[in-house]
Amino acid sequence: MKLTHVFTAFLLLLFSQIAAAASFFGMGWGGGIVGLILLILAIIAIMDVLQSSRATEEKLLWIVVILILPLIGLILYYVIGKK
Repeated sequence: MKLTHVFTAFLLLLFSQIAAAASFFGMGWGGGIVGLILLILAIIAIMDVLQSSRATEEKLLWIVVILILPLIGLILYYVIGKK
């Protein structure tokens, strides 16, 4: 499977996550400006992960963490994951 196909699938997952996250933590984090900012930051982080010299397994793991834990995953990546 090509890396572009995997990246496209993750982007679709990310967009669906933002669309369905209207009641995230019960505070409406998924919509509006906060959702858009999280989406942009997640795309930037995913592009950073894909362009890094990490092993494919590490790249995939960080992308999954960023997608499953939108805010916490971004913080974790920039604090402990970025080399």
